[in-house]
Amino acid sequence: MPMLYLISCRMFEDELVHIFEREDDNTRLMLIENENIQSFEKKLDEVSIDYEKISVAKLPPKSGQTDEFVVVLNILEFALGANPSRLKNKVYETIEEADGLFDGILVFYGLCGNALISLELDFECMGIPVRILKDAHGNVVDDCICASFEDKNAYIEAIMGDRNGKGTYFLTPMQAANWRKMLVLTKVASDPDNIKMMKRVFDYSGYNKVGKIDTGLCYEKKFDKTVDEFASIFDFKKVIFSGSTKITDDCYQSIKRELVPASSTKKENQNDN
Repeated sequence: MPMLYLISCRMFEDELVHIFEREDDNTRLMLIENENIQSFEKKLDEVSIDYEKISVAKLPPKSGQTDEFVVVLNILEFALGANPSRLKNKVYETIEEADGLFDGILVFYGLCGNALISLELDFECMGIPVRILKDAHGNVVDDCICASFEDKNAYIEAIMGDRNGKGTYFLTPMQAANWRKMLVLTKVASDPDNIKMMKRVFDYSGYNKVGKIDTGLCYEKKFDKTVDEFASIFDFKKVIFSGSTKITDDCYQSIKRELVPASSTKKENQNDN
């Protein structure tokens, strides 16, 4: 029973639901119970994905008695990336607490201000695969926005494509659903209803567009409406970017193949055809 520990930022809720919606019956999802899982649980329930809720203290022991692939998912709080030092400490502590319990660890984060730039190297001593999100060229993604494009080059092109000196504020479905909360947590604003102050901050930062990143996922039902409201509130032009779940999908399947070399689920094969 190979066991994968998947440590993720809440911003990847939709990508995670997408992954587990395509998994077969041999994959057993166990969700660490904490204050960050409420909306994720709702999405799992809406698409009828089976899962169990457990505490870290009650993880099952590793065993080779069954063919199940067990994924233990630990979703961490929003906006850790606003404080790189705090983010690194939290992610590293979470990995260290899992020492000896798993066959592999996948971290659904990017560099996040270079806080996690040496993560894989720092945990080589664990003797198991410890992976972070990378594109197909081996580039660690910058953050959740970068991970929403097909690769890092596509992300850079999206940023550099605006040549008039003004910036684009990117929204994924989860960023859009939580934009007020995120602006407070990242200290852009102290009051989520103080639009006047936030407009000042955006103007000072050079933003005049909102970039809607369409990854094809529709678990956040109000994505389109929220982006339109955001554009209206801040008088931003809306620009649509073609996003992708390729990075998160590929990283998950890659470590799964490392842990279960012979595995090739029916759904994965169907998606490749």
